[in-house]
Amino acid sequence: MYRYSYFFLSGIAVLAMLLLASFYFYKDAAATETRSAAQGYQFFKMPCWFDADWTAEIVCGELHAPVVAGFFRLPVVILKEESAERRADPVVYLQGGPGASARLHTEGVKSWLSWQRYADIKRDIILIDTRGTGHSKPALVCAEYNRTNQSLLTKHTSLTEELALGQQLAYECFDDAVKANPALDYRHFSSIESARDVRTLINLLGYEKWNILGVSYGTRLALEIARQEALEPQQAKLQSMVLDSVYPAGFGGVQTWPQVLDDALQKFFTGCAVTPECSAVLGSAESQVQQAFMQTLNSLRAAPIAITIKHWDGEAPINFLLNDHRFLSAAFASTYTPQDWLKIAEAITGVAKRNREAIKPLVEPFVNQSMSADFNSLTFTAVDCADNPVMSEQDFLASVNQYPLLQEYTRDQWRYQLCHRLSAASPLQLSEPLVPSLLLAGSLDPITPVDWARRVHAQWPASQLHISENVAHSVLGSEACLLQSLINFYDHPTEIFQGCQN
Repeated sequence: MYRYSYFFLSGIAVLAMLLLASFYFYKDAAATETRSAAQGYQFFKMPCWFDADWTAEIVCGELHAPVVAGFFRLPVVILKEESAERRADPVVYLQGGPGASARLHTEGVKSWLSWQRYADIKRDIILIDTRGTGHSKPALVCAEYNRTNQSLLTKHTSLTEELALGQQLAYECFDDAVKANPALDYRHFSSIESARDVRTLINLLGYEKWNILGVSYGTRLALEIARQEALEPQQAKLQSMVLDSVYPAGFGGVQTWPQVLDDALQKFFTGCAVTPECSAVLGSAESQVQQAFMQTLNSLRAAPIAITIKHWDGEAPINFLLNDHRFLSAAFASTYTPQDWLKIAEAITGVAKRNREAIKPLVEPFVNQSMSADFNSLTFTAVDCADNPVMSEQDFLASVNQYPLLQEYTRDQWRYQLCHRLSAASPLQLSEPLVPSLLLAGSLDPITPVDWARRVHAQWPASQLHISENVAHSVLGSEACLLQSLINFYDHPTEIFQGCQN
């Protein structure tokens, strides 16, 4: 399975981990088939491929796309709602990324079952590995890309060198993939294609109505699904959407990276200074925190620190050389959750004292999550390039100049982005959904800033916006009571959402 890239540009896309595992085999051992003559799609019901809770009712299968759409085979898991209060309209969960899997393996499904019981939405939960993620086939893999990433771990290469190498290798990987299988053309991974897959799946499963819960990139996919439904009202079945950490078409990507990185670090500088535990380490003035952070980057650029990292899956330990831009990547990943700000602060003091044990709590999760089989950075690139046009270099450099603090780490991003070659033939369109939509945003979110949700809500007055204070990315992952309140929205999507019902 492809493992996540260490190249810095890919590092901006690590999204909130899902929740999920178990032992179960679908009782009908003989695979059953449903056909869609109009589109050539097929859904095959089959035994589950993971261990699961035998007391739970789980349906497993594969959605097969037609040859003209790449002949992808997409794993599907349906966690059936077994209570007497079961509603007929399921919820399709669309995960982040692009490139993140639905974690349809033993550990993942176990957590999904716990999530389903806790959320108590009273509906079937439908999970799917979209194109290029998880167990979907054909798989977008590249052994040389992986080997190069591994070798870079112990080398003190500059960010520019890594970006240039990553660009060249990725181009070669995409070229080789298409030669091996034309279905692996990056345009087959677009959100437009994935939206068509999900809509067809619902039709094949026979549900009369359905709902969406999308998180981060999943919100972009959800909005494309809603756009397609609006174009075919006679076939529309979608009745409501919850969009957590809104990431719509036209937002994000390389063009907003200077602002996103700057805003994320500024939130850390400000937040750490007013948080007792964090300020006790770096000081109670924002300027002190910022100065300490920048000094850490300078120190690591001059003298990187070699660290041995524990491998979470039990494999041999990882030898890792921490330099300035890798520290910046790890710190940025930790700004997703304010609870991790203290790890950044303690790692800063750890670098000053060359104390490896103080650095590990920040770096170990970053390295292990970067190597996770649950994320495919080539798929991330393929989808993002298929969805979005490339902005002009002049506009990008204007953004770099507007946010100069970390310009040394942002100015080359435009030059080495893969979308120069993998450009969008038909960029994704953003249009107002015609179904009730609840937008959720965290005031401290560094990667899908709350301003994005506000701007979308201003364009779509029929939508509802709920902002959670002192929460960062993935609101529902931080506010349990809000998650348990979603049933109220799904039951009455046209009514005003009241939030937590404590």
